[in-house]
Amino acid sequence: MAQGTQQTWRDSPKFTIDCVLANVHRQLEADGCVLEHLEAGCKLITPDHLRAGDFVKVQLWLEGEEAFIDIRLAEVRRVHEHWIAVEVIQVSPNDRMRLKRFIDAPAAIHIDEPALIDHLLIRA
Repeated sequence: MAQGTQQTWRDSPKFTIDCVLANVHRQLEADGCVLEHLEAGCKLITPDHLRAGDFVKVQLWLEGEEAFIDIRLAEVRRVHEHWIAVEVIQVSPNDRMRLKRFIDAPAAIHIDEPALIDHLLIRA
């Protein structure tokens, strides 16, 4: 069986997206940056280094919170210019509840339909 260069979900993600929740619409929108993990540390990269199917970690910061939402595993679904669409695969129940509470808070922007918390659109 030939080995490809594409990462599998069993591997530790090579990329981390560090971002701040910016908008809550039909899906969550965040602003951030992409970091590539190298042996010598981390390197800031542009979104065009990511491909659909890549697995990433996401550190999603919420306004007024001291700790980020630790999305341990997400899959890149689409990359278009500076936008990255990811699907959340693994997040702790505690962090999922924190995110849901934040979105449902009275100060949050409300829409007619609930936001999909398993999908993020990130501008990097």
